[in-house]
Amino acid sequence: MADLITKDDLKPYGATDEQLALPLVDVLIGSASDAVIDAAGSPILESRSTVEITAMPARILRLPGLPVREIHSVTIDGQPVTGWTRIAAGIYREPRWSHDRLEIVTVEYTHGLPAVPNDVKDLVARMVLAGLIAAEDGPAAFALNNGGVSSVAIDDFKEAYATGVDVEAVTEMTLPERTRRWLERRFGGGGPNIRGQL
Repeated sequence: MADLITKDDLKPYGATDEQLALPLVDVLIGSASDAVIDAAGSPILESRSTVEITAMPARILRLPGLPVREIHSVTIDGQPVTGWTRIAAGIYREPRWSHDRLEIVTVEYTHGLPAVPNDVKDLVARMVLAGLIAAEDGPAAFALNNGGVSSVAIDDFKEAYATGVDVEAVTEMTLPERTRRWLERRFGGGGPNIRGQL
C-alpha cells in the first residue's frame, strides 16, 4: 500500500532531524498508512482497480473507493454491459442490475483522490508521533496493551481490567472504532473489498 505521508509531513509537529533519521520512522509511517487505508476499506489515493460485486435488484451499483472517477469496463459473467452511467458513488443503470437471478458484476475503474486530504495526513502523522514517543521509553514500550485497569473500588478492594473489545488501543497504530467508521463512510468502504489494483 502507498504511504499517506512523508517524513517532511512530520516537521510541522516538531519532529527533530534526529527523530526523522531513525529507521523506525519509515516503519511507523507504513504501519499507520496501512491501518488508515484498511479502515477506509479502499485505497485513498487515486487507483485503478477491479472489483466483483453481487448485484442487488437496484438501479445503483455502489462501488468502494470514493469518489468514482472513471469506469473502464463493466461485465456480467464475462459479458460486456452497456446502458449504464457513472455517478460519484458507482454506476446507475435504468434496468435494474439484478432481476431474477444472482449476478456477479465485475467493474474495472479509477477511483480515489488525487492527493491525501489534510485531516487524513494529520491522523497518520499523529499516529506516527505517538509511536515515536512510545519508542523513547525503550523496548518495554512496545509491549501490546491487552487491557488496563478500568475501575477500582476502595472498600473491600476490587479492581477490574478492560479486555477484548473494551481495550481502546492495542498499539499506537490501532484506530478507535469511531475513527474506523468515519474513514469507512468517507471513502466508500463497508461494501465489497477491492480485489486488486492494476
